[in-house]
Amino acid sequence: MVSLARAVLVLSLIMSPLLFVHAAQEQRAILQLVVNLVERGEVLIVVRAKDVLARVSDLEMAGLRGFSGQRETIRGQAYVSLSSLAPLLTFEIDEKALVLRLTAQPALLGSTVVDLRAGAPPGTVYSQDTSTFLNYAVNWQDFKRYDLFGEAGLSIKGNLLFSSLVRNTDGDVIRGLTNYTVDDRQRLTRWVVGDSFASSGGLGSSLFLGGVSISRDFSLDPYFFRFPSPGLSAAILTPSTMEVYVNGVLVRQERLPPGQFDLRNLPVTTGSGVTRVIIRDAFGRVREISAPFYFTTGVLAPGLHEYSYNLGYQRNNIGTSSWDYDPLAFLGRHRVGLTDDLTAGLWLEKAAGLTSGGPTINARFPLGEIEYSLAASHKAGFTGGATSIGYTYLGRPYSLGGFARFLSSHYATLSLKASDERPWLETSAFVGFPIGSVATLSLQHTLTNTRGKGQRQRVALTSSIRLMDRLNLFMVGSRSYKTGGNVNELFIGLSYFLGKTTASLSHQHRSNVGTNSIELQHSLPVGSGFGYRFDASRAGGRDEQTQVGGLLQYQGPYGRYEASYNRVNNEGTAIVNVAGGLAAIGGGIYFTRPVQDSFALIRVPGVEGVRGYLNNQEIGRTDSRGNLLTPNLLPYHANRLSIADSDIPLDRTVEATEKIIAPPFRGGAVVAFPVQRMQSLTGTVLVEATGETFVPALGQLVVTAEGKRFESPIGRQGQFYLENVPAGSHPAVVEYGDKTCTFTFVAPASDLPIVKLAPTRCVAQ
Repeated sequence: MVSLARAVLVLSLIMSPLLFVHAAQEQRAILQLVVNLVERGEVLIVVRAKDVLARVSDLEMAGLRGFSGQRETIRGQAYVSLSSLAPLLTFEIDEKALVLRLTAQPALLGSTVVDLRAGAPPGTVYSQDTSTFLNYAVNWQDFKRYDLFGEAGLSIKGNLLFSSLVRNTDGDVIRGLTNYTVDDRQRLTRWVVGDSFASSGGLGSSLFLGGVSISRDFSLDPYFFRFPSPGLSAAILTPSTMEVYVNGVLVRQERLPPGQFDLRNLPVTTGSGVTRVIIRDAFGRVREISAPFYFTTGVLAPGLHEYSYNLGYQRNNIGTSSWDYDPLAFLGRHRVGLTDDLTAGLWLEKAAGLTSGGPTINARFPLGEIEYSLAASHKAGFTGGATSIGYTYLGRPYSLGGFARFLSSHYATLSLKASDERPWLETSAFVGFPIGSVATLSLQHTLTNTRGKGQRQRVALTSSIRLMDRLNLFMVGSRSYKTGGNVNELFIGLSYFLGKTTASLSHQHRSNVGTNSIELQHSLPVGSGFGYRFDASRAGGRDEQTQVGGLLQYQGPYGRYEASYNRVNNEGTAIVNVAGGLAAIGGGIYFTRPVQDSFALIRVPGVEGVRGYLNNQEIGRTDSRGNLLTPNLLPYHANRLSIADSDIPLDRTVEATEKIIAPPFRGGAVVAFPVQRMQSLTGTVLVEATGETFVPALGQLVVTAEGKRFESPIGRQGQFYLENVPAGSHPAVVEYGDKTCTFTFVAPASDLPIVKLAPTRCVAQ
């Protein structure tokens, strides 16, 4: 409905033909504002001959930015002349429709940012429930010798206390890793006190240290994108529809308002490719923007740091000794993204009598990535050096790469002594390309040159061919050159995939000896079920050898059980393995399969036999208390846990059947799906007022209980119907006409699905 003020202005526009002619005459008007075909509400303007003055605040509210123009103050408010904004802005007044239409160039419109980075799904809950687990495994070999393995973890507020033990076949009990891990997910930082694995990079060491470690761990947020990804920017004048394609695959559709738009973090794959953005504007016109890219995971986003600092005692012989530690040592590395295409870093190792370290560089180019490292060391009076360089290009028509590493005779690190024998030169190179749409071919060459052992080379040609949808052929031919003679090798394999079952045949020919093999394998399901593997081979030649083996697996709700037998000629070996676990969470203890990463307790209180799902795959049913433990969640990932609502009894309701949970590292989460018994309360209500009793017909009854409102219309005879009101006395109000009556509503405790109440009276005050 047109307001009175607007009606007066409409009449003024109709009755004043001189409004747009005489500059001396000034008129005010309220018009509908349309900017680049998008309605922006009503605005107050001042019309002067062929010019229009609009309030600056109205234009800014309509999305215009960065304009100046001729301005003046009218009645305390700032106005700008639209004519003075030309040519970036043009305007038109539609007298019949009472519309002011503006056409603004993208420079005056706001910028729309479209971020295609896939973050955690909405509603993801990061749990920190207190929990503990105990895993065990027993291996019997030929029912004569056995070994045991056990590990336990306690998670408190998302931090993990962990330790493991091994009892080997000789009867020795050996401590495994023992540590306390503190994760700071917001800062992507992990602290470890105790035994931890540390690495300083390709030219450095990889070893176990007992001490303190702090590192930037991007696995704490698997949705954090640490690599610079391609983007696009463009401008549009009208509302448009955008379609984004990456290597021909549609990845996003989006409606865009007029103006500049920035497309960020395209979900591209590693290597080279092309992005295409197709824009369809309001008039059906189509525009296409294409841009090539080369994406790599070797460089970091600008300003992003990646590091690991470790101080402790190097642990040796971890599989055979519990307390074999070297003197105190430091091992650290740090990288930082300088630009979208360049990342630089340093690494350092320090111990008594040893210093080793150097710089690293990762550089991205349109035609590939280069990684370069340089190192120097000093130990026991000997100085050494090392360098490595690698190049990789992954593309559509072909892929190629190479690597070369040089180590001097006395180069040393924490894991490489200056006196150790080492290859002084290692190189490798490869090239691969597709053949049509069903085959790939790759050629690889490696070379190793060791002082005292001479040179060794290998050239290999590999091909993979898809013969049918489920039938693949794999071939490898190679020739090795080394001191003492050359070796030719040929491998041909045929694999057929049928769901979770794979059948394969192969033939290998090496040094004039041929080996024929057959294998049939069925993978274990996510939940309970069986798996198996059967394989047999026969090798000809002087030392003829026949091998037959089999493995039977069963995975149940409380453990994993395996029995295997392998026979070579006349000697056979049998192994039986039993593995399981215990988990304590939510006030209960549960037998389960081994807890691999994180776990969760699905809880449907009091409802037995409800099917539970992890990422839409059935994992089991709830027990008599309504609990179901699942041990296979990924830490910090969005795990979709759900229940089958068809398994909920008809007299009960459940608020939600799916939740998204991100548990901590090797910790548990309680995921509750509370159910409520369906119960109906029926009855009639009367009102007593001024000495009379009457029916508040067509009124409303409102009961407030536990912070919730329960409402029911009142029938002509005073009938009401309420559902699931908690037992007890609750405040209530009867609303009838323009009056109300308050009283206390009593909901009885009952297990009946329908409860009929005695007539209820409300006495009006």
